[in-house]
Amino acid sequence: MIAGMQFPVLAGSLFNGRVRPLRDFALPAAVAALLSGCGHFHPAPPEPVAARHVEQPTDTGLPAAAARALGQRFAWMHPIGHSSGHLQVDDADDLAVVLAPAGQSNDAIVAVLVAGAGGEYRVATSSKVIAPGCEPCTTTVDIARHVLSVHVMRPSDPEFERVTYQFGYRDSDDALRLIGVTAAQPASDDPIAHSYAISTNLLNGAKVDTLDAAHSDPTRRRDLRSRVSLRPAIAFDTFTFAPDALAPELRRQPVSAFEPVEPLPAAATTLLRTRFPGAAVQARSMGALRTDGARDLAVVLAPARNAGADADTTLALLLAQPDGSLRLAATSGPLTRNCRGCDVQVQIAHRALVVQTTATDSAGTHVVGYQFMATPKDKPGALRLVGVRTVLASRSGSGDSHRYVNTANLVTGDKLDVIEDVAHGHRNRVEHASRVPVRPAIALAGFTFDPAKLDAETRRDFTP
Repeated sequence: MIAGMQFPVLAGSLFNGRVRPLRDFALPAAVAALLSGCGHFHPAPPEPVAARHVEQPTDTGLPAAAARALGQRFAWMHPIGHSSGHLQVDDADDLAVVLAPAGQSNDAIVAVLVAGAGGEYRVATSSKVIAPGCEPCTTTVDIARHVLSVHVMRPSDPEFERVTYQFGYRDSDDALRLIGVTAAQPASDDPIAHSYAISTNLLNGAKVDTLDAAHSDPTRRRDLRSRVSLRPAIAFDTFTFAPDALAPELRRQPVSAFEPVEPLPAAATTLLRTRFPGAAVQARSMGALRTDGARDLAVVLAPARNAGADADTTLALLLAQPDGSLRLAATSGPLTRNCRGCDVQVQIAHRALVVQTTATDSAGTHVVGYQFMATPKDKPGALRLVGVRTVLASRSGSGDSHRYVNTANLVTGDKLDVIEDVAHGHRNRVEHASRVPVRPAIALAGFTFDPAKLDAETRRDFTP
């Protein structure tokens, strides 16, 4: 998942002030808080001094015989954690030990020891360095049910912060092999936040992707099952532990692939078929845009196949009526004409509508989030653009990453640029606040989703 910066929510009470002057003032102030992420724009604080990773204490719980065997084989390293259990056979306790160079706790490896006659231990195999050069990364292990799990935490990784590699002895082979991988990324601060997890079985190729937006809508948890091609066996001692080494097994699905298969409400289906014949629903979200409890609906519509080359994806806003019917309130202009092949998401929450497009090319991943809401002076159901956020995220083969985020408040003119880089496991962040001219109101109806037409708000002109 690409981490942009979240649009914080507006409290419903901001739209119901008892005194009109205070209510009219509340929207700009609230939108400023909504788009700033913390309520106020402020100059960037001085860069903190990078903290060194604190050395973990030496693991003193190892059997003495195991400590001796490790000292003979890895004299320049010290144990920082271990797990014991039945890995290969049921009548012997094996050991998996995390070792790091003396004086540090990063650049760890994992050694597997087996018990021998007389209570002695020998080193059966050992891994390559698991996260070379990454000081914030941590490695832990456990042995359970004849499986060795190596858990790797990469707090600076833009793709997956937690990855678990599972190893076992397959088909009575005497070599420890990779048999599965799981990865997880918690919900971040992108405009439509969700967590993402993947679990892939390398023995049968079964893969499960899980998208979970439980914080905003518990009903939006989705599982997507697929299969990957089987690989030749990967030995424990030759595996690189880099996520890129398992690209098919850890490849994310586009968010649009998780769209629910259940039908739209009958009233919505009837209206859409009448007003947009042949159009296909690509994404949708239901929630309250005007009053609490309303079931308004935002729908992304792909054009009918016979609509012609000029037809484009659009967004239709349907407002719930007291009698249970729906009324077409607004239809946007082209949504993907300037972003061919983009993945589109929509979300209605806290009386605001967010439309987000995601595209990937050689420069990286581009995310644009548009936020619409009604002001007290607008007609019922009329939404205007109140904020735009653009994200460019890229990642190198070595694991370094770069992210540039623009956030602009179209009500107040406040703009915040954020540059965040991760190089050699270190995170650097710089912020820059500025102002842009306030535009006349831009309505959702007929709006063309083209960041180039919001040049001042989306321009990346900050170089620290």
